[in-house]
Amino acid sequence: MENSRKYLIYTHIAIAMFGSASLFGKLVHQPALVIVAGRVFFSALALGIFFAFKRISVKMESRKDYILMLLLGVILAAHWICFYRSIQDSTVAIALLTFSTCPIFTTFIEPFFFRQRIRIRDIFTALATFAGVLFVVPKGDISGGMLLGAVEGIFSGITFSFLSIIEKMCIVKYKGYVISFYEQFVAFFAVLPFVMVTGISGMTVMDLSMLVILALVFTLLSRTLFITGLKGISAQAAGVINSLEPLYGIVLAAVILDEIPSAGEIFGGIIILSTVMYSSFSTVRDSSNGLDAKG
Repeated sequence: MENSRKYLIYTHIAIAMFGSASLFGKLVHQPALVIVAGRVFFSALALGIFFAFKRISVKMESRKDYILMLLLGVILAAHWICFYRSIQDSTVAIALLTFSTCPIFTTFIEPFFFRQRIRIRDIFTALATFAGVLFVVPKGDISGGMLLGAVEGIFSGITFSFLSIIEKMCIVKYKGYVISFYEQFVAFFAVLPFVMVTGISGMTVMDLSMLVILALVFTLLSRTLFITGLKGISAQAAGVINSLEPLYGIVLAAVILDEIPSAGEIFGGIIILSTVMYSSFSTVRDSSNGLDAKG
């Protein structure tokens, strides 16, 4: 019982840290490109030093696997750029809630990779989710930044869905931290040319410190805590706790950034998180019953 409680605490802390990472889009006064470049640079550097110290090999088994790592890195870069652009163009709440639609996209994308069939309930879940998104975007902001932020948040969810599916294909052969190293290493070189063209201006010691903290604490440490926590909790519990990421981020944004969510964001958020949680529960239930999406 004590161990289960410990793993549950680890998981909650990790999810809270995932949600907290969104705040850096406002706290670091740099464009999304620079934030992503700094995050993946320091993360990849720390992992590289760790691998060298522990003499851990990161060699891939085939050329195809190296191509998959390149693809993952490019998708990760696109995901985080969309995510931080969403935060900067709108609010933390809108970015997190629209990003949290990613499990819905996964239910539609995954069948094309694993030859599964889309179910009727997935279509209704998707429709309910996007109804929630309509409530999140403020009325009368059709051409404003909030709508742009919502679209960018949705794209961050779509790219994260592709990222998760391809990672699922790779995790059977390689350790998660090896995949993570390649993702962030490639992502850095994917965004570097754009950063070189746009340039970096006004970078302060505080901004640089924030990027280091984002990479080491809110990326590497949070990921380690999450993976460790999964050892001692059920898949159902993990799915529910993972759905709380937007809630943690929105509460922290309200406290630290004074971004108070509107009534529409709260109502739309309830719809989105409820449908995402239902989708997660349904997937876990089908897996535990020995069913898959073909049924």
